Amino acid sequence: MATKDNVPCRRRSEKSSKLPFYTNFVFLEGVKFILGFLAFFLAVLLVLPSEAWGYDPLYDPLKEGWALPVVVIPPEKGWDSPEGRSVKSGLTAYEAEVSRARWGIGGYDIVFVEEGREGAIAFLSFVEGREGMKQVEALGRTGPVVLSAFGEDLALQQKDGEVLPYAFALDLPRGCKGAALGRHVRFGHAGKSFAFMADPLDRYMRPMIKGFMDETKSLKVSAFWLQSGISMESAFAEMKKLKVDGVVSFLGASGTQYLWAMCKKENLDFFSGLSLWAISPLLEGTVAVDQGWPLKEDPAVRSFATKVFDLTRKSVERPEWALRAYAAASWIGNALKYSLEREDQPGSKDGMRRGMERASPFALGSQVLLPDAATHRPRERKVAILKLQEGKFVLDEELIIPSRLELEPVF
Repeated sequence: MATKDNVPCRRRSEKSSKLPFYTNFVFLEGVKFILGFLAFFLAVLLVLPSEAWGYDPLYDPLKEGWALPVVVIPPEKGWDSPEGRSVKSGLTAYEAEVSRARWGIGGYDIVFVEEGREGAIAFLSFVEGREGMKQVEALGRTGPVVLSAFGEDLALQQKDGEVLPYAFALDLPRGCKGAALGRHVRFGHAGKSFAFMADPLDRYMRPMIKGFMDETKSLKVSAFWLQSGISMESAFAEMKKLKVDGVVSFLGASGTQYLWAMCKKENLDFFSGLSLWAISPLLEGTVAVDQGWPLKEDPAVRSFATKVFDLTRKSVERPEWALRAYAAASWIGNALKYSLEREDQPGSKDGMRRGMERASPFALGSQVLLPDAATHRPRERKVAILKLQEGKFVLDEELIIPSRLELEPVF
């Protein structure tokens, strides 16, 4: 039981453990200030990396003279799209890699800009199809260097047989897909007889057919051309007489579906030269070919996406686009390094052209690509052979196919 003398002692002890009101107020305000400062500092750290693409208008490295510009032409859907944002992520990763190197590239950094500026050492395009072809033709004849991050459907070969001097592409030409299909038939179906059906007036399929025929010269492959007066039914009846084991279709989407139905009824192997998006998921068992698949399914995608996130604090929505952007930037950077080692003028159009033709190898995901001076494309690339199973394409095999100028698209 507490004594009378002990009570005031306990109360004095309690009072001495408390801060006066004004001291407590100052302490709390100090804590608020410190927490606010830390929050602001962390916000700056998170925001700055995401704004790194392009150049800082308050401090322009181009005007300072230690950076060289590359003009980037965005995808058809624009910069504010999953593809556009992913392209920026890939370019950001390469910019950061160069800027962190002790001497950059021969003492220079590379800056990717969204619009034309004087002194651009190269143009990098992410536009496909005919619109992309217009850009390549406009710049590819006179320079500066223009590189397509795609290019399967771009014709880099001129009518005189020469390649456009300043035009380059990351993809193999379309005809190389036909070569891959032919190689798969030759080695994957040895001992079997095949026939293909095509329209001789179809300019789109012409390089595909040439690539296929070049690879299957030693095989027994019969050609059936749907010329005037020859129906698909009569051509297929002739195929049956030859007792073929498989049929390759170089027809359009509707013709391919009709031919597949006839082959299905006769239990024949069926192959198509169409792009994956043009093949109906109902055509079970169809074998097709695609050079974008090895990149999309590349095991390096995950590690690269993590690398980009560490730099930008943003997830990569289309990793294969970011990988293409990084690979294309690497090719241009290697070309600049080559040219700077051999001339004093940084980024001259002829120096960059020679550099693009003879640059050191660069990475496209887990693939290591070497430029080919004859075709202005990678010397070789992986192409996937796919089979449609239960409405989805699954990988059958991957082939390494060389680039060939004679397999360029025809317009």
